[in-house]
Formats: sequence, structure tokens, C-alpha cells
Amino acid sequence: MLLVEDEYLIALDAEQILRGMGVRDVEIVSTFENAHKRNRAGTFDVAVLDVNINGQLSFPIAEILKARGIPFVFATGYSLRERPMAGFEGGICVGKPYTQEGLRKALAAALGKDEKSAPSAIVAP
Repeated sequence: MLLVEDEYLIALDAEQILRGMGVRDVEIVSTFENAHKRNRAGTFDVAVLDVNINGQLSFPIAEILKARGIPFVFATGYSLRERPMAGFEGGICVGKPYTQEGLRKALAAALGKDEKSAPSAIVAP
């Protein structure tokens, strides 16, 4: 799993939640540039993208994921109801601060899985 999060403590908290859900491999990147590089070359099954990465929107990264057929979830502490995600109006979002329930539901929706089976879909054998 690729986790793009620019806030160090929030990233560590999300990683701990994901590992508690059974996700064994979580790769954290904290800059737009590194996220872009990992997105093009990385091997991961799903991604969680902070909408705002140090002032840059993650939508270009989401476009690449979409083209590669890799499911993803947007994460934000802001309400996106007033500001729709251009080109991603039906995108899946999880609010911050992260919670296990919020991440589980969002990942299940992104993976097209039943909520209870979502973590097993991204756990490495």
C-alpha cells in the first residue's frame, strides 16, 4: 500500500491503524515529488492520497493511478462537499483524523470489496 501523507505524526498514526487492520506493507511518502516517482515505478495494490501535499493537490498522482488501474482513496481534513474534486466527483474519500472504521470503509469501497474483507485484499501472503 502506498500512503501519501505530508504530516509525519498523521502518517505514523495511519500506518499503525493500517497495520492493525492487517496491512503488512505500507510505504509512506511525504512529498509530491516522491509520490509521483513511487506512483510511476512502485508496485502496490492500493493507495491513500492526502489531497493537499505541502500545498500541491494530489489529483495528478490520482490520474496516474487511475490510468494504471490501481484503486485509491483521497484523504483530507477538509470538507469536499463545497469543493468537488474536479475529474474525481465520484472519488472515494476518507476524513482525517484517520480512524480504523473510516479507512476500512474507504478501502473496501475502493477495492470493490465487502467492508469486512477489505484488509485481506491488501495483505501480502
